[in-house]
Amino acid sequence: MKTSTARICFLIVCSIVALCSFALVTTRAADGKSTFTAGQKVPSFQTTTTDGKTLKFPEAYKGKVVLLDFWATWCPPCRAEIPNVTAVYERFHPQGFEVLAVSLDRENAAAKLAQFTRDNHMPWPQVYDGKYWKAVVALQYGIHSIPRPILVDGDTGLVIAEGPDARASRLAPAVEKALAAKKK
Repeated sequence: MKTSTARICFLIVCSIVALCSFALVTTRAADGKSTFTAGQKVPSFQTTTTDGKTLKFPEAYKGKVVLLDFWATWCPPCRAEIPNVTAVYERFHPQGFEVLAVSLDRENAAAKLAQFTRDNHMPWPQVYDGKYWKAVVALQYGIHSIPRPILVDGDTGLVIAEGPDARASRLAPAVEKALAAKKK
C-alpha cells in the first residue's frame, strides 16, 4: 500500500512539474518578445543556403525588404503561417520583397525540408544546419520561439517589424509600407 501511495504521489508531482514547464514555455513563446525591435540593426552573418549558395545577410538584399523567417517543418504555427507568407511573397516580390528562411529542423531533415518547401510553394532560400534550437543563426539572433519573423531593410539592416507585427494580417501592410518608403 505504501509503495502504491508513494508512486501516486510521485506521478502527481511529475505531472505538476510537467504542466508548469509547459505553461512557462507557452508563455515565453506567446510573449512575442525578440532580442530585436523595430529600428535596431540586426547582426550580419554569412551562411550557405540549402541550394549551396553562399549568402551574406543583409548585404545580399541591398535595395530590398527581406523577411528573415525563423521556422521549422514540425511547428504547427509555422505551418499555418506559410500560406500568408507565400501570398505576401507572390504579391510583393516583383516590387523588391524577399524572404530568407532559417529552418530549426532537426538533424538529418534536409531531404524532408526540401520536399516540404517544394510541396508548399516556398521558392525563397532556406538556411538549415540541422542543429534544431541551436542553429547558428537562431542563436546569433536569440531565437527562443517560432515562428519568429523579422522584417529587415536590406540597405540599412534595420528591423522594420518583428514578431506579431510581421505575421498574419500585419505582414502585408508592413511590407507595403516598407517598399513605399524605399521608393521615396
